[in-house]
Amino acid sequence: MLSAKNIDHARWGALFAGLLKLPVLFLIVLPGTCALLLFPALPRPDLVYPNLILQLLPTGIMGLVVAGFVAATMVSIASMLNSASTLITMDIIKQFKLGLSDSKVVRIGRVSTAALLVVAVAWAPQLQLFPSLWQYLQAVLAYAVPPVVALFLVGMFWRGANAEGAAATMCLGSLFGFALFMVNVVLRWTHFHFLYAAPILTVLDAAILVAVSLRNPAPAEASIDVSCGDSISVAPSNCG
Repeated sequence: MLSAKNIDHARWGALFAGLLKLPVLFLIVLPGTCALLLFPALPRPDLVYPNLILQLLPTGIMGLVVAGFVAATMVSIASMLNSASTLITMDIIKQFKLGLSDSKVVRIGRVSTAALLVVAVAWAPQLQLFPSLWQYLQAVLAYAVPPVVALFLVGMFWRGANAEGAAATMCLGSLFGFALFMVNVVLRWTHFHFLYAAPILTVLDAAILVAVSLRNPAPAEASIDVSCGDSISVAPSNCG
């Protein structure tokens, strides 16, 4: 969505992404609802999916489902590692070292992928701090997503937001979210639900965006040239 051709494409992309999220709710909720009736004595919610597979599916179909589950897991992990290493390599390292050759870029991408995998393995034991994988996912989103939410909310209703404020919000907001996750979940120095953490971080990130944007005001509208189709540039510009 951030690389859309124009505003309309970005809007349709956001709406389509939200539409794709709706069936996921039913796919997640319905198996758990069925398990409440079929297996009421399960000690942990994470055992719902394995019991549904082992108890309800015949042997052949069970093998196909397990194979599909393993394949989907491998593809998801590979795509996430590849995307993260690409961001590190192309959007961070290559921006500071412009003269890197293609072989060095590939080597840095491989090292980044290996490093991210090591970090993921080291972080895996923290999952036991949560009653279920679903709560872990929701908690992580509550601490990680507020900077993006603040950017979109403030950017939609306030024209003074600018690139400097957005960059500061993403950097400082992500840092504050990680620090609060460590303090509240890992170290347990504080004890409040992650649903409270999300609005607290969102308000803090919005304040960062507004403060930094006010310190670095955007150019006046009269100096912005919108005559080159959908692109926006600061005058003087060359549309040729």
